[in-house]
Amino acid sequence: MTTPELSVVVPAHDVGLWVGELLSSILEDQSTAAEPLDLEVILVDDASTDDTFEIAEAYAARDPRLTVVRSPGRGGGQARNHGVSLARGRFLAFADGDDLVPRGAYAAMLRKTRATGSDMVVGRFFKLFSDRVWWPVRAWPAFDEERTLVRLADVPSALRNRACWNRVFRRDFWDSAQISFPDASRSNDIEPMVHALTTARFDIVTETVYVYRDRPGPGSMTARSHSPAGIISYLEQELCCARRIVELGDPLVCAEYASLIFDADGWMAIVRALRGMAVVDPKALEPARALVAELVGLLDEGVVDDLIDGLERDKRWGWRLVRAGQWSTVARLIGEDVRWGDRTVADILETLQLVADSGVVPLRTLQRPLVNVVSTISLSDETLIGDDLADLVLKHRDLFTAVAGASATDEARDWRLDRIMAALDDGPELLRRVVSGATDPVTATSLSLVDGRAHLHLAHTMVDSATLRVVFLHDRWRRTLDYDATELASGSLEVALPTAALSGGRWRVWFEGRDALGEFDGPVIIHEDVIGERIGERAQIVELDGRPRHGIEIPLSFGERGVRKARRVAGRIVRRVRR
Repeated sequence: MTTPELSVVVPAHDVGLWVGELLSSILEDQSTAAEPLDLEVILVDDASTDDTFEIAEAYAARDPRLTVVRSPGRGGGQARNHGVSLARGRFLAFADGDDLVPRGAYAAMLRKTRATGSDMVVGRFFKLFSDRVWWPVRAWPAFDEERTLVRLADVPSALRNRACWNRVFRRDFWDSAQISFPDASRSNDIEPMVHALTTARFDIVTETVYVYRDRPGPGSMTARSHSPAGIISYLEQELCCARRIVELGDPLVCAEYASLIFDADGWMAIVRALRGMAVVDPKALEPARALVAELVGLLDEGVVDDLIDGLERDKRWGWRLVRAGQWSTVARLIGEDVRWGDRTVADILETLQLVADSGVVPLRTLQRPLVNVVSTISLSDETLIGDDLADLVLKHRDLFTAVAGASATDEARDWRLDRIMAALDDGPELLRRVVSGATDPVTATSLSLVDGRAHLHLAHTMVDSATLRVVFLHDRWRRTLDYDATELASGSLEVALPTAALSGGRWRVWFEGRDALGEFDGPVIIHEDVIGERIGERAQIVELDGRPRHGIEIPLSFGERGVRKARRVAGRIVRRVRR
């Protein structure tokens, strides 16, 4: 019996609907007249309860290159190991029974390793969903170009790809490195692939060599992750990976791995697990908390803390809660697969209350999402009727009070929070008036030029306004100019200012006022529809510094341009003299 060049090991469990396509893509599409490929396929049935085994046997009856056997144990790891023990090829590859191998994929990888003598060749892949295609490799620089005989330290982002099916291994390397798959219910390929990556000299080809099919159903790996046992199994494998990474001793690879866990794979594993659990049992998840703690300690707690502090809000809060074992609050934080801004106000406020009560998230970091839910998200919440928003704020009075107290010395404290707190102290009637006008207090809705005067139309939500002043700020100078103010209607004002009073340059428009909630000030927010709008040749509304501090730009006169140039020249002369 001749020795095949390539052995492809296929573990299969309840994939009767797809296994025929997978076998066809390997046995019929990989060898061509121009580039013949001598291969064998070993399909190891992993206790299937459907017709997977019978379909594969029927295929084997037609093609002697296919061997179909039953696994001696249970689980994908044991099935793969058994297939490897039967494989005779000089090269080794893996495929899952419900995926696809593109035409010529194995030929491309073998062509590369024959030329270089590498231990392993890795190629690009994409994930096929029911409604979309996703190319994760596009975010990994290691796959930007073809690479030859590299080590993991040369391309740390190669660590992002830890699946076993988009690569070919030299069999003698596999055996000498003593790589095998663990008997794990979840993620049984990530540790052996990290083992290979930290040991091998490998190549990367830019051809697409695998199509991963993300499928629904109780037999899928995703479905099996929805349990405490699933997340515990995953974290056990990550701990094994972490030990190999730390042993490698390369700081860039360690940093890449920490980012992979806390910003990507690890976080998504927790999200999938918690969203799939009918009941979140903190006691059953305690081993998972302990494994996360061990993982953090192994990677260096200070480094991990700095990494987590730089993550987006949900991940930052989520990892703090995970490490504290507060799984129910984590589950509430991530919710269903719905964007934060699309959740109801009641749901978000209840979630923020739980996060605040956890004691592991700084209260001042809740200020922005707390204010945002009242001022922005509430506007699109169709479940709010009448005074519901005020009632919800009153219900969560303690939350608002705690966050306001923690933010008291914060320079970035939001004026909206001050107004809500003032209304809370004054009683429910005033609060209802405040939350019913959940917009910026002073907004410029239009700007026009009539008879040499700039007419700025303002709308405000001040409560029984006693005063409202508009101030123009030029560079670092504050100028209170004379202007005519006319109240058009309740909450609406027109400011008419002679443009001749404004010198050339950019003017910020600021408001100061006092109403039933006290004194406050802030930038006039100019409606986005009129950004860039011109009023004659003398003025234009502009957005300053890319921030919501809008203003009016007046072209410099000939004399003003001369003065500015003279100032710049004088400044350069002074700096030279000082040097």
